[in-house]
Amino acid sequence: MILAGGHVPTQNIFFQQINLKNELKTANKIIIGFSAGSMNCSEEVYAQPELQGESLDPNYKRFLKGLGITKSQILPHYNLIKNEYLDGKRLFEEITYPDSFGRSFITLNDGCYLYGDGQYEIVYGESFIISDGTIKK
Repeated sequence: MILAGGHVPTQNIFFQQINLKNELKTANKIIIGFSAGSMNCSEEVYAQPELQGESLDPNYKRFLKGLGITKSQILPHYNLIKNEYLDGKRLFEEITYPDSFGRSFITLNDGCYLYGDGQYEIVYGESFIISDGTIKK
């Protein structure tokens, strides 16, 4: 099963509507997620704001219930978006870092991936951990 990219909250709503989490409980399948699909695999999804106005909207939900396939909260495409601005703010330093207090996000550069087998998870490739307002390699 492949879970592709898109807008994280929109995809998350769709997955809930089709009850995908329940379907996956009994499925004996290999699941590949990329971009938004990988983000929605976690137990708790960090829906990093990405569209204009989302970081300013008090009703935008940054933390969503995910599919529960991984424990890790993934932020893909780090090498492409690490210097981006959204709503006049630095995406990571002014939006994501403050959201990381009490949580841990794994950033993945394109070409990296997280492998999990239900018992453990390991990252292959260059990645960083954002936690409690800081980033570490």
